[in-house]
Amino acid sequence: MGDEIAMVTTDENRGAVSEKHWHSRERCDCLITAAGLSSRMGAWKLMLPYRQSTILDESLKNALVLCDRVILVVGHRADELISRYANHPRIRLVHNHDYAQGLGSSIRAGLAACSSDHLFVSHGDLPCIPPEVYRTLWQARGDETLFPSYQGEAGHPVLLPRALVRALAAAPAQGSVRRWLLAHPHRFIEVQSAAILQDVDTPERYQALLARGAFER
Repeated sequence: MGDEIAMVTTDENRGAVSEKHWHSRERCDCLITAAGLSSRMGAWKLMLPYRQSTILDESLKNALVLCDRVILVVGHRADELISRYANHPRIRLVHNHDYAQGLGSSIRAGLAACSSDHLFVSHGDLPCIPPEVYRTLWQARGDETLFPSYQGEAGHPVLLPRALVRALAAAPAQGSVRRWLLAHPHRFIEVQSAAILQDVDTPERYQALLARGAFER
């Protein structure tokens, strides 16, 4: 790729992205989970309309401003997402057949597909995380996990170095991924965006999202 990593332009359905304004020999992927049942929403939240696309499209677009590739973990209604994104040059699809076991199973399913120096972990129902949050974490990267925080509350995306990605992948599957990360070296990085906390998982949150156009950034 060379020292400067330029973004490709995607079609409107997938979301247009801009060029990166950073130079690095290091690569980063972003693991985004999109496998759940959306049980709290009462409808399939990932494909709900938002802006000119969908909630998931916006989440992917924001991650791809900085990240070289998204590892998209699918499960519930996997065939529809595979059909939608199969030809995207910068999305790697991973099918978690055990998605009913919970979010941790989807994260662990995606870890094996990571080959980059660093890995962001986020979720498909966070469509308003601004690219600046990814950049802030990237600039602070090191040998520990980085959690973004807003007014003292941690959110997503979380940034892991390759060594911790490998350690987590090799760890026993029982237990919370978050708890495992907090038991290993980590830091909290304050950001100026409440969107890191604003997952769209209920009808009320979706209506608030539409009413405001976007969560406060």
